[in-house]
Amino acid sequence: MQSLPPALLVALFFSVVFAAVAAVPTPADMKGPFPIMSIAYNEDGSVDYKTLGKEAQYVDDCGCPGVIWGQSNDAVDLLTREEKRLSAEAVAKAVEGRSIVLAIGVNGTNTTEMLELAAEAEDVAARHPRTKIALIARPPDDVRTERELEDAWDALGNVAKRPVIFQTFGTHETPTPSVGMMVRLAKKHPLQFGYIKEEAAGDEANERMIQENAARPFIKTVMSGWGGWQWLYQLRQCGSEGLITERCAYAPILADIWRAHLSSDRDGRLAQGYAMYRLLIDQRNFPGKRGLRGYNLYMLCKAGVFKNLVSREYKTLNVTDGGNFGVGREWRLSTLEIPDRQKEELDLLYADMMRFVRNGGTTW
Repeated sequence: MQSLPPALLVALFFSVVFAAVAAVPTPADMKGPFPIMSIAYNEDGSVDYKTLGKEAQYVDDCGCPGVIWGQSNDAVDLLTREEKRLSAEAVAKAVEGRSIVLAIGVNGTNTTEMLELAAEAEDVAARHPRTKIALIARPPDDVRTERELEDAWDALGNVAKRPVIFQTFGTHETPTPSVGMMVRLAKKHPLQFGYIKEEAAGDEANERMIQENAARPFIKTVMSGWGGWQWLYQLRQCGSEGLITERCAYAPILADIWRAHLSSDRDGRLAQGYAMYRLLIDQRNFPGKRGLRGYNLYMLCKAGVFKNLVSREYKTLNVTDGGNFGVGREWRLSTLEIPDRQKEELDLLYADMMRFVRNGGTTW
């Protein structure tokens, strides 16, 4: 058996020691579906911190090993910096002492902001030592070359004290990090790096996953993106060991798919579970152009997690998802209206999902 490099052995040793004192996630914790949370609002448009905590607990109760706060296209940039911090605090408190990993998004308009957000996330972790906290970062919005990106993430490795998931897509202007660059950083910062959400375009993502998995033990976990499109293929053929997607509403079926995969599909239900998931998320663009909120909010209400269908929307746009970086953009308040006939269909879909999970397989 090939021996592990000394630097990696040292990092793994200290990660175990540190985890015994504070709930720092281990590489084994950083696998499986990590759904990204939807923002909960009160009727007046203020952030509903209590419901955010309840949402994270729901994901854990469903059996997902991780949950992500503050990394979504779900109009996160309509929150102020203080609202982001208080939200992370509320979620960390809600899952304290649980086994679920909370990954906090530290996206920045530039490297400085990313590092400031990472430092704030570390402060949250220090106040909640029994919460397993990781970080997740896209390329800073202003980087234009791989050299700039490597320098930015290298600096992040000096701030973070816990695992950091690299998300390979930032904006259409930022570079896609090469596999070689991510491996170099994982060798330099073995405690922090080696976790990847791969979301390059098209079949390139599949080929990159294979290359990334070939770089073990430095690369520890490669996760899928794309909202789960091709997740089944990537699980079985490309070495995917998880999924990051804005789909907290479907935590029950995501956890069920993962359990089937871990059992080597012993009961022959993996493809059925994936088909159920695809049926659910294919409703995404109805009604209107509500994107990542829309019907997902209704499903979270059905689950008893959310209390309303209230959203902040961009003041100059007709959708609730778009930006990922920055804070405090102008917004207007809206309440999603869903026709009764569509509610009836969503009710049926929710019942199908829950029956599938409870019955351990086929619903048709």
